[in-house]
Amino acid sequence: MQKIGFSRRSFLRNVSVASTGAAMASLPAVGHAMAGDAAPEPPWPVTVESYPLLEPGKSAGLGRFKVATMDEMPATYQEKLHAYAPALDLTLCRTEEQYLKEVADANVIYGGFSREHLRAARQLRWIQWPAAGVESILYPELVNSPIVLSNMQRMYSPTISETAIGLLLTLTRGLNRYALQTQEHVWRDVDGLREISGLTLGLVGLGGIGTDTAYRAHYGFNMKVLAVDPKPLPKPVFVAELHSPEWLPKMAPQVDVLMSAAPHTPVTEGMFNESIFRAMKPTAYFINVSRGKLVDTPALVRALKEKWIAGAGLDVAYREPLPPDDPLWTAGNLIITSHSSAVSRGSTERCYDLFCENVRRYVSGLPLLNVVDKQRGY
Repeated sequence: MQKIGFSRRSFLRNVSVASTGAAMASLPAVGHAMAGDAAPEPPWPVTVESYPLLEPGKSAGLGRFKVATMDEMPATYQEKLHAYAPALDLTLCRTEEQYLKEVADANVIYGGFSREHLRAARQLRWIQWPAAGVESILYPELVNSPIVLSNMQRMYSPTISETAIGLLLTLTRGLNRYALQTQEHVWRDVDGLREISGLTLGLVGLGGIGTDTAYRAHYGFNMKVLAVDPKPLPKPVFVAELHSPEWLPKMAPQVDVLMSAAPHTPVTEGMFNESIFRAMKPTAYFINVSRGKLVDTPALVRALKEKWIAGAGLDVAYREPLPPDDPLWTAGNLIITSHSSAVSRGSTERCYDLFCENVRRYVSGLPLLNVVDKQRGY
């Protein structure tokens, strides 16, 4: 990514098709319908790198297929879907009862669903999940099935990265404390103000959120960026060092800001623990815009109360909503937002655009974008 100002069309075009390599196995190829034949059964989506599957201008021979959703999809995107897939039967359900009935013969689900919906869906081929994190829906019957799961990885990243930078600026410029003085109508000095220019940012996770935050931090604030990620990713030019997650204990003492941008999996749960917080500089900040369960919250409370670290900015918590009497609220130099960092009109539009692009790929027999490795959980 060479610049922040990009169109949704170019964004989708440039999303790496390599992300589809997370599919479990190669699935049957799409066939061509012969004149006079009955409409073929909707094919399984293609989830391996196999472009091009078709000669330019030829269709995949796909008969009618059904998409069921509880989403209130805007008319403009409904029109776009039908333009991409004239044989699409898009069913917008208004009640849970209708949704449970309609998923029975749906080939595709867009949006949320429950285990009951999954059991009722007899012809399901593909689920387009509306979030990036998938930990809440990895039921064994889904993980062990050939149903393709795609998510909204990178669609929320620009918005979330803005919140991450905002949380950091709130802490370094004392904006959380100024907010209190504004409420109390008392003019006072706030000490300990810092600038973030030239600080070192340590990222845990260099997916969409991590990459967008690293870009903004480096080019916007001249920050040095270090990162860890389990995938063998190419190192962006705006990241100074990129290592495997085993390097985290060595990275933590070097950074002025440690940020969580990793998914919630059995491997990452509780990874930000006492040893990590004690390894950080007493002047360093912790930012979490991924999932609350990655953090050992009692350890974070101690780190703030006993000043192992300088402060924390959280958009997520181990329990949501966070109870009013939770010790985290009064732990120290802290700003908490209500898991709202992904919310923006731009995020919503990018999600619809991705689904439209994936439907276009589905009917053309091309690899889908953002296919989830269900065994790994991301």
